[in-house]
Amino acid sequence: MAGGFTEEQRNIIRAELIASGYELSVKCGIKKMTVAMVANAAKVAVGSFYNFFDSKESFVIALMEEYEKNAMKQMSEHFLNDGTITLKEFLSIYRENYKPENNFLLQIGLNDWVWFKSHLKDSVYLNKTSELEKYEFMFTKIKGIRQDADPGVVVNFIKSIYAMYQNRDTLFEESLQTNVDLIFDSIYRYLKEEC
Repeated sequence: MAGGFTEEQRNIIRAELIASGYELSVKCGIKKMTVAMVANAAKVAVGSFYNFFDSKESFVIALMEEYEKNAMKQMSEHFLNDGTITLKEFLSIYRENYKPENNFLLQIGLNDWVWFKSHLKDSVYLNKTSELEKYEFMFTKIKGIRQDADPGVVVNFIKSIYAMYQNRDTLFEESLQTNVDLIFDSIYRYLKEEC
């Protein structure tokens, strides 16, 4: 067992590292966050951090994977018996994931996104093909969606939400949630199957 930890201890330590990563990414930003800061916040040695993650980059990818896994788990709890979800229900749940308090990526700044692009450029999270495939798959699970819906349109809408939050210092931040709600209304109108 790596690091001499039991499986239960590994699960607890990993969860603490992830929680510390979310907190630090919001508090000081991903670019400024260091492995030592994460380990210290999780109350483990830096060497123990490396029993779980190869690098800061792999850790940041794990943060994104964990966020996405939790969002998908939440979504799947609302699937109907046939493994599908209505468009309204899908967008209602999805909209909740695009509030800053529920999405750490909406709380980080433009410098962090620049860091992502330079350090995670080969990651699935910055890959257009992977993003399209993810949305194409989601579309198969949504009832009431038009047949000719282009997943690229939805990806662009979602990216516009991130772009607004990345540039929040130049926008009226108190109005951002209304803007996000309007984007989701536009996504609904775009995806809705015509009767």
